Order: sequence, then C-alpha cells, then structure tokens
Amino acid sequence: MNVTRALTPIDRGIVAALQVNGRAGWRRIATVLDAPERTVASRGAELLRSRQVRTTYFTVLPQGGVLDSTVVHARCASGMNRLTATAAAERPTSVFTYLTTGDADCVFELMNERARSLSVILDEIPGLPGAVGIETSTVLKLYKGTHQWLPGILSPDQVAALRDKEQAWEPTGAVELAPLRREEQEIARILAADGRATIEEIARATALSPASARRRLAHLQESGRMFDRAVVEPAILGFPVEAILRIRTFPGRTESVAKRLTRVPEVRYLAFTTGRHQLFVDIACTDHAALANFLMRADWTEDAVEVDTAIVLHALKRSGVRLDN
Repeated sequence: MNVTRALTPIDRGIVAALQVNGRAGWRRIATVLDAPERTVASRGAELLRSRQVRTTYFTVLPQGGVLDSTVVHARCASGMNRLTATAAAERPTSVFTYLTTGDADCVFELMNERARSLSVILDEIPGLPGAVGIETSTVLKLYKGTHQWLPGILSPDQVAALRDKEQAWEPTGAVELAPLRREEQEIARILAADGRATIEEIARATALSPASARRRLAHLQESGRMFDRAVVEPAILGFPVEAILRIRTFPGRTESVAKRLTRVPEVRYLAFTTGRHQLFVDIACTDHAALANFLMRADWTEDAVEVDTAIVLHALKRSGVRLDN
C-alpha cells in the first residue's frame, strides 16, 4: 500500500468536496463545510500544490472509435515487478496500474480503440519487460467508476450542495464515438493537466469565446466523453487498505451481486468482465479487519462461488495520472 499520512479533518473535507466537484470554488466549499473561506482556500491550494490531491479530467477516446476496456493481470519474473508496472503505467491508454499481492504481481486497465485491441493484447502487452504471464479480461459493463467514489466523509446534503450534475458513463463498447474536434481536444489536454483551469484560460488556449468554451466543456461532460476526477490516495482519507477482488458468481446471480456491491461505500470501482471471474472490484477499507468483515458478509457472498482477493501494495497510476511524476 502507498505509504501516506492521513489528512486533518478540514483537509479531508476539502478533498472530499473536490471528489464531488473538482471545479467548485473555495467559497462554495467553505460554505458547505461551514469553515472560514480563507482557511479552505489556503488549505485547498496547499493540497493541490503538494499533489496530495490532483484535479484532472479523464477523456474517453479523444480520437474516436469504439471503446474496448481491458483489465490485465500480469505475472512478473522475480525482482521485475516494478519494471513491468512502470512500463504498463507509461502506456498512454492505461488508466490505473497497481502492484499487488496474489497470483498477479501487476494489475492495470487499458482503454483502447477496438481496432487496436488485437495488436495491443496479442503483441504489445505480452512484450512488457519482466512479464512472464498475462491474463486479460474485457470490461462488458461498468457499474461504478472511480469518479463516482464518495468515501462517506460528506453528508448527502453536502454532496447535493456541491454537485452540479451527476456524471454519466457511456456504456462500454456500446457505440462508436466521433473524434473530438480540435478545440475539444485542446480543452481535454488543458483539463487533464489542471482540472481547475478557468474558463478564461481554456478560452485563451482554444481561441474560443468564454461562452463557447463553457458550452463545449458542458457538452463533453454531458455526452460521457470527459470526467471530472480528484485523484487521491485512499489512505490519506482514512482508507489505507486497498484490495482488488475478482468474484465468480452462481449462474444468473451476477447482476444481483453487482447491485448489492454498488451500494457499498468502500467500493471504488466495479465492473462486469469476461473470463472465469465475472466481477472485478476495487475496494478501500479502514483496516484489515474491515476488509475481512466485508469479505465475510452474507448479503453478497451467498451468491459468490469464488472470491480472489489481492492487496494493492503500490499504485503507480490512477485515473490516467502518474503518481510518481
């Protein structure tokens, strides 16, 4: 697990607010947290400066095409774990990259255009340095993305006061996405580097009027092409134990298990995939006892045939952002 120090209560509140709305102003966040605006602005700026939290926008297939999301489990030669994980994290289409315990030493997700998937899966991924075994599974349905993870720090009323609108998710591989226009790709580039870039900054960089820049950004979000994310280590929010679960369910019970798991606050990511295990889960817990309690809960395990659990030792990349850069 990434070694980090837990934040103070006010800092945790600020980060939680940015998870709901990464572009919310400090005054708005201060009002929701019932804290002095000067304190919130000062602490928020320091959290961003120190990169304890990074606001970014993740863009889905800016060049267009049909989305293929693939989860890769890689076994590595002895002592080569970090090299393999680094190579995976450096791939521009990788979303997250973890070093883990268990059968796989490195787990990562790739988002490719479908026409590229054959070459990537058959030729490029097996050639990662240090990899001696590769297992891939295709994401068929996303139940919960990390951009939807709210760790329970804020009340429902506070979340509602911060949220402008729920971010939709385009069903995986459901439609062919059109290429983004030049101005839209520039908006995506700017916000990937700084999710809190102002509309005026975006307008200057794209030669659009502020009103046009605001409309283009709203369209990208509403159409499910761009997602506002606050990238943060779960540990600093009080969830230092992160685990990857692969769940095999009884036939016909996958949907039931998935719906129960989406209601678990600790679940950060949940997808229905191909392969021996139907569900892929990323969960963050307060400690090992909390993880053990979750794994023994009857409400979802009664329909599970097999649960493979691996601890996340280190995250090199989250939401497309390299954490060691």
